[in-house]
Amino acid sequence: MTAPTEQRTPFVELCDQFGWSGPALFLRVYAATAERIGESPELSDRQVRNWRSPRPPCPRPGRQRVLEAMLGVSLEQAGFDVPMHRRYTVTPLPLTAPASALPEESLDPVHRRAFLNASSGAVIGAAFPPSSAATRDRAGLSDRPRLGTDAVADLRTGLASLYGLDDRFGGATVGPLAAAHLARVERLIGTGSYPETIGRQLRLIAGETAEHVGWLAFDAGDHPRARTYFGKALTRAKELRDDSLSVLVMASMSLVCLREGNPREALDLTRCAQDQARRWAPPTLMSILATREARALAQLDDSPAARTTLARAARLYEQDRGTRPAPDWTAFHGPSEIADAQAQLFSFAGHHGAAVTWLRKALDRQEATYARNEALGRGALAAALARSGEPEEAAYQLTEGEALLSEVSSGRARETLAQARHELARLKPEAL
Repeated sequence: MTAPTEQRTPFVELCDQFGWSGPALFLRVYAATAERIGESPELSDRQVRNWRSPRPPCPRPGRQRVLEAMLGVSLEQAGFDVPMHRRYTVTPLPLTAPASALPEESLDPVHRRAFLNASSGAVIGAAFPPSSAATRDRAGLSDRPRLGTDAVADLRTGLASLYGLDDRFGGATVGPLAAAHLARVERLIGTGSYPETIGRQLRLIAGETAEHVGWLAFDAGDHPRARTYFGKALTRAKELRDDSLSVLVMASMSLVCLREGNPREALDLTRCAQDQARRWAPPTLMSILATREARALAQLDDSPAARTTLARAARLYEQDRGTRPAPDWTAFHGPSEIADAQAQLFSFAGHHGAAVTWLRKALDRQEATYARNEALGRGALAAALARSGEPEEAAYQLTEGEALLSEVSSGRARETLAQARHELARLKPEAL
């Protein structure tokens, strides 16, 4: 199966490290793995050759599960162009293969050993290239910790937990934890021993964590720090040529621009992100980007374009309806976010009564776990109520929002509530 001129793609390298250079052994290992995880074992030699080509086609979901179980890494790390909603779904194998999975009589001893090594190693990073002790000593790696898919899974779980803490407690509290997590990832990258496939995953997690540190700094109100970490994350994205990370960073940077009153830069970022994401992104992600584009257009006083764009964002969200998995960071998006954007469109157009209607809808649809977003929503609603001549309710919403500051350390929320208090004091100070 390996030709002299065959390009050394990540998939080819992994297969050859396992000793799967010949089609007969690869197909047998594939069939046995498929049996163990409940997928169809049918596969042709021609399909395997296609996967070993310089631009391999992305396998369909069932075959993706089998290949990821065989290799112990996600398909995108094996060089395939995988849609975002099908990433990070590696199916683990048991550490030992059942007797029914081993072709006892048909494999010679060398091939049988290769199969056993592959079967037991998929869970614990079996993609490590073989190396002798002398080679490791020459490379200065003999005392470095070996990292595999277990380390990657642990780091990714840690990052996911940071997302949940941010929703509940805000950027100022969670920011130091995220910075510590990033330091850990970067330390492992610098001190660990791992194959390139694992190294790529570590660098991707470093980029995603840097983006989250930037986001938390933005939420805490520290925009210079936010831009510094967004820059680090964008550098990782370019280094890895990872469009999904690049889109995430640009989406977050657009909010900084909007907060700073720079809608032109925000518009450029959202449109660039949509261009990069259009080929692979699920509708929910495209809805988020369109919503932020609409906010930028509203700040630019282009109300017709803003309304059209927000309507497109709403259609995209309705089109998704949870039928396709989206990246974890998009979980906040939904009817509340779209209603809040609609309110902002009315606010910029000077229609404060209409803004109040939509801000109430946004608050009603807000999930209880997003305490920081509730504080932001109550601050925006209090300001709109004050401008529309309803100071008593504005004061009530302001009090409810400020009460949340005892549990949410968000500079954005604090600033929004302070602006609402200033607006109410200016229009009707006796209501305070």
